Amino acid sequence: MIGARLQLLALLAICPFPAAVGADPPTLPLPIEHGTIESARLGETREYWVSLPDAYREAGRRFPVVFMMDGELNFNSGCIGGVRLAAQMGEILDFIIVGIRNTDREKDVFPDVVTYPDGTKAGGRADAYLDFVHDELIPKVEKTYRTDGHRVLYGTSHSGFTAVYALLRSPAIADAYVAASATLLVPSFQEKRGSLVRGFKGGKRKLSLVMGERDLPTVISQNGALKELIDTAAPAGLSCRLAVLRGAEHVPANSLVEGLRALFDGWKEGDALGTGTPDAPPSAGK
Repeated sequence: MIGARLQLLALLAICPFPAAVGADPPTLPLPIEHGTIESARLGETREYWVSLPDAYREAGRRFPVVFMMDGELNFNSGCIGGVRLAAQMGEILDFIIVGIRNTDREKDVFPDVVTYPDGTKAGGRADAYLDFVHDELIPKVEKTYRTDGHRVLYGTSHSGFTAVYALLRSPAIADAYVAASATLLVPSFQEKRGSLVRGFKGGKRKLSLVMGERDLPTVISQNGALKELIDTAAPAGLSCRLAVLRGAEHVPANSLVEGLRALFDGWKEGDALGTGTPDAPPSAGK
């Protein structure tokens, strides 16, 4: 008798009961979408990936967008999953995430050509790259998807510098900027940093700087100095948060989530995220 019961249990484990007739199938996560754009600004084809929130299925609902630089490095399940989990917990809003793939990363990150100690060079195309993001990529994304007009630009390490530079050069690209372990020791930026911050006229913008407790010494010192400069200069509309992640090294794995949490500090679930402040009405979507 006992042997027969064990055989039955084994059979059920292999062949479970079929789903009830008429039952709804499980809701699968939305797939990643792939897009390309012919950039006149850069003279090349650029690729991007798009991750949509599960709630995007709700007809008519609009979402803010994270434009993620270094897409092939940062656009991964752990990063996106962390953003989705934080949204489910009511800590932040849910975002459409757009990962921008690189073609020649070293050219795009700095506005001026930088020569490294070994003689190699980088930079020289950041201005054209940011024009591509602002003039070409953002309009295409906002035309294709239901966005609410609120944007975040995210970068890491060298592209973390690009995010900071974008805030001060072209603040209209985004409402908020998250820079993880930004490498700010760029000669041309060091020369102009004070005047760029003090002369900032970009309206209400937020900067979230994220770094590891064990980050590179120059990252720790330069990000701290930028935070102090913004706090003391207090340019109208510009605010800065600095998150140091305990035990982490260069570009902590949870940088985007922690950067967004810093931006949402004081925000309550149900509040809208509009231009500049968590409690302002959202910008008009397209």
